[in-house]
Amino acid sequence: MDWNKEVTALKQANELEQREWFKPKPGKHKITILSNGEEYTTTWEDKEIKKVRFDIENEGKKYSWGVSKGMTENSLYGQIALIGKASGNLEGKDITLVVKGTGKEVSYTVLEALPLMQIKEEWIR
Repeated sequence: MDWNKEVTALKQANELEQREWFKPKPGKHKITILSNGEEYTTTWEDKEIKKVRFDIENEGKKYSWGVSKGMTENSLYGQIALIGKASGNLEGKDITLVVKGTGKEVSYTVLEALPLMQIKEEWIR
């Protein structure tokens, strides 16, 4: 066991705990994804929700970004997954996130995922 590496990892975990969570407001956001994400679960209204936490940078500030693990390509997670598949890696990937609505009526569009979704639609025809 390399205890120097273990202590370094602890410091990094502590740094992540102190990082602010990204909560995008309606509008257009330029985001750099800094990690490939880590799965976790959270409980909301007595339901367990699967999520993925990404390290990101927006407007020069680093954040943690929790994305619900959606089941379709239209979900925010699905759009991010399409980009990850197309590029092979999300680290260092720049995306443009468009947020519409607020509360439970919010929708997300990742502009870079749109052409990837269209390609799949053409395969079906």
